[in-house]
Amino acid sequence: MLAWRLNLQLRMNIPRRATRTVFCVGSGPSLTREDCAAIEKTGCSIIAVNNSWQMFDDIYALYAGDLSWWKQYGSTIPGGRFRKVTANLAAAKSFSLEYRRYCGPAEGVNSGAQAISLAAESGAEVVVLVGYDCSLQNGLHWHGAHPQALRNPTQVSISKWQQQFLDTRKKHADLHILNASRSSAIQCFPRINLEAVIALLSSAVAQAPQTLLRRAECRL
Repeated sequence: MLAWRLNLQLRMNIPRRATRTVFCVGSGPSLTREDCAAIEKTGCSIIAVNNSWQMFDDIYALYAGDLSWWKQYGSTIPGGRFRKVTANLAAAKSFSLEYRRYCGPAEGVNSGAQAISLAAESGAEVVVLVGYDCSLQNGLHWHGAHPQALRNPTQVSISKWQQQFLDTRKKHADLHILNASRSSAIQCFPRINLEAVIALLSSAVAQAPQTLLRRAECRL
């Protein structure tokens, strides 16, 4: 299985490592096109979760964990040179995707949490979360509800996500995960102002990990 994944990456000529600071961009209703345009200008790698790839001209990777999502949207995704990653083996085989699953076979897949693990595996030192609302207070997604064939968030699923994010933080103890979402119910990651993040990254990408951590009052 590992050899199959690596061969697929080599055939697609996709860069293996991300920048030291990576944006993981979820599909929460707080996500805006203006914020995504500013994020893209920083030059940092972007891992888009599910439909959020549509917000960008260029990303490092798309992570969508569910087979049903790929069946619904797979044909609309351009060939491009960004990584396309899933937690579902059937989806990987059907749509020529990378297979990366960072949770057990009996666990439900939280694509937002899985994207953080992909960033860690790809060499990130700092991960900045945007669009990780984890709440129904302001709606379902920035794009509205998924079609009926797909599952939309519920209070039950959101409660499970909270635990999965906590598990992800524990799993990546050396990875600095900062939450810059405009609105978020996630409590386990330090919060940081998105404008401050973008300003710092736009001025000094090379020093960004240390600078961001000082800004968030964290330590390397």
